[in-house]
Amino acid sequence: MHRIRIGAVAGVLLALAASGAAHAAPAGTGRDGRPAPQGEQHCVVEAVELDAAGDPLVDGTAAEPTCFATEPEVDAFLEGRASAARSVDAALASSTLIGRVYQDAGGGGGSLSFWGANACAGSTFGFPSLPAGWNDAISSGGGLNGCWVTMYTDASYGGSRLNCTPWCGGLSSWNDRVSALVFRPAGQYG
Repeated sequence: MHRIRIGAVAGVLLALAASGAAHAAPAGTGRDGRPAPQGEQHCVVEAVELDAAGDPLVDGTAAEPTCFATEPEVDAFLEGRASAARSVDAALASSTLIGRVYQDAGGGGGSLSFWGANACAGSTFGFPSLPAGWNDAISSGGGLNGCWVTMYTDASYGGSRLNCTPWCGGLSSWNDRVSALVFRPAGQYG
């Protein structure tokens, strides 16, 4: 009888998998190793390099984020891009992580990671507006790989600003009020 139940359950699971009805994303884990909450996303987007006046060096629209179930998947995606860049032409493209922001204090909840063609040594990267779902949704974050981040309460680098040198684990009155970001070389304030 026990074999019949196991066989029946396995048969149902195989049938569902073959039909595509049982497709679900892997459980994933959050930053702290615990299972990620349902619907939590970890996204990555290419940062736009700015000139000395704060204008984008390249005309065009900002890239859309690519999202994953876990933060380690974001890191693997960036490592894959960097490996491909090394094999094609490291001078043309690289995927250096320059900063990350989170929906919850202390680096918790969903995350949005920013990458650039190089670290912030000699480069400044900006987001005059944030990707969909991230405006007024940031509760912690900071710069990485030689970058500090300046957070702004209004789009287009307006309103009040807060410098994270390099990390802001909690934003107090700034919680869920960030509308623009600039990543600068460590030691430079916005």
